[in-house]
Amino acid sequence: MKKIRLFIIASLAAVSFSCASVQIVRENTWEFLEENQETIHLYPYPNDGCEADRPKPEKFLFLRLYNTHVKHNIGTAILKKGLAYTNRHEVNGNHIAIGFDLTDSFYGLTLYAKPNLKKEQCTDVSTNEFMKTCDPDKSLQTTFAIPVSQKEYDLAAEWLRYKCEVQNTEYSVSDNFVLAGVALRRKTNPNAKKAKRPQTQEEEFKEFAELNKFVCSTFVCHILYSSVDYIRDYMNENLIDPDYAMPTDIIVMPGVQRLFTSTWNDYSIAAEQFVALYPEFAVYLQ
Repeated sequence: MKKIRLFIIASLAAVSFSCASVQIVRENTWEFLEENQETIHLYPYPNDGCEADRPKPEKFLFLRLYNTHVKHNIGTAILKKGLAYTNRHEVNGNHIAIGFDLTDSFYGLTLYAKPNLKKEQCTDVSTNEFMKTCDPDKSLQTTFAIPVSQKEYDLAAEWLRYKCEVQNTEYSVSDNFVLAGVALRRKTNPNAKKAKRPQTQEEEFKEFAELNKFVCSTFVCHILYSSVDYIRDYMNENLIDPDYAMPTDIIVMPGVQRLFTSTWNDYSIAAEQFVALYPEFAVYLQ
């Protein structure tokens, strides 16, 4: 087993070194902020310009995509490089968490946090063992909103409460290696590891309730797949398997709206600036 782990780490390291040739300036990177000559970037809402045709959402779920700057965590550094190399999207990130408002209180699944599923605060990394391994002055985050119905919002919150209460939701290191292999295959075959068939909400309920091993992105994807109808419809139409979802796969799904990018330490300032521009989100900071 030790030899297998060393081989996988060496393979990921090789991927990370080859990443130096990637010249794309993606969102959620320092290069993106520097191009815009800013440390906080606010996106126009909505991002697609279809405001007049869109009914007012009842509620919002929120996602936070992290581009971490690790201080003393080789595994996370290698994972970050590997994800950047295999990334197929215009935004960068190596960890994702879900929240139910815009306060600095999101929930993510990481290896180092005890328990693995735990609250994450960008502005107080002392509360979470994973966050402690990162530099909050150099790490970036981008916050996204997902318009949902009240029923969908409540269902997602109930799944999160349930998974926290049963305390058997674990971070699967081996799944990271599987996802690394899938990501490399998708560089040449975008259809690698598609779902065998669509699933009904009832089937997903049963599967998600029984599963207890995830990585950050597969956990968040299962919550959305089980709770938000239009995201489940999109995933079923495209045979997207939540067990192979990368962090950046989630935030490019239909309906997901970019709100703001900042350093971790500036998260609360960025949230307040965004709400000042878009007061319909003010209720989520109270």
